[in-house]
Amino acid sequence: MNYNPIHLLKECNGMSDIRAEIDRIDHLVIELLSTRFEYVKEASKFKKNTVDVQAKERFDSMLEQRKLWANELGLDGNVIKELYANLVRYFIDEELKHFQNREK
Repeated sequence: MNYNPIHLLKECNGMSDIRAEIDRIDHLVIELLSTRFEYVKEASKFKKNTVDVQAKERFDSMLEQRKLWANELGLDGNVIKELYANLVRYFIDEELKHFQNREK
């Protein structure tokens, strides 16, 4: 993903420039999470039961991959893994609701 800042990192003239960029980045991250969630809901069409929705093996392997990516980018992989675990548990709960409503 390419991020095009208004204020380049080395050109920030104070905290207001830095905060503006952080806010823009956070908004973009949340937009991307919303898009990710749309894919999660769409995935329920291809799942046959709640075990498929929960996909424990996929969940575990996905978390380990996110941890590796975070480590590669200089972040604490365990923190990112926990962040994704919470996020994806929320998505799974919502996907289960979506899946169960589909069956009605």
